[in-house]
Amino acid sequence: MRFILIFFVLLALYFGAVHISGGAFYAFGLPLGGERADLRKIAHNFMEDIQFKDFKKAASYHAPEAIKTVDIPFLLQRLFLQKPESLDIMSYEIVFCKLDTSKLRGRAKVRMKAKNLINKEIRSQDFLLFFYRKNKQSPWYMALESSLRKTEAAEGKKH
Repeated sequence: MRFILIFFVLLALYFGAVHISGGAFYAFGLPLGGERADLRKIAHNFMEDIQFKDFKKAASYHAPEAIKTVDIPFLLQRLFLQKPESLDIMSYEIVFCKLDTSKLRGRAKVRMKAKNLINKEIRSQDFLLFFYRKNKQSPWYMALESSLRKTEAAEGKKH
């Protein structure tokens, strides 16, 4: 009887940790972690699409009006300074997911390990994926282009 009680207490503590961490630990298919777990899953799916060079699917995480204008191969080339075809994404890890106080903006930090297929050099790269939504019932959309593309200074502002 004591073993069963200890087992259920440990199980409850584990699932509590899964929920508090935002789905950072394996949840056995249970809907734990809330909105941060949703962002973590979107970021994971996006990185998987990038790893398998499915750039059309990777663009689908953006707002519907932005999907046709997002050029993910170009953005990857700017990040790694080489064509995506010569890049082997060996592994990636979603380090954290955070939401702002309004719960309308989020970000996920990704650590990616990639191999340059030309010179066989292995490189680790950290970057942030930014997400937004219009209200709490709206779906999450990615803002990848604004986070990876260099922007020009606003008119009249210093560089």
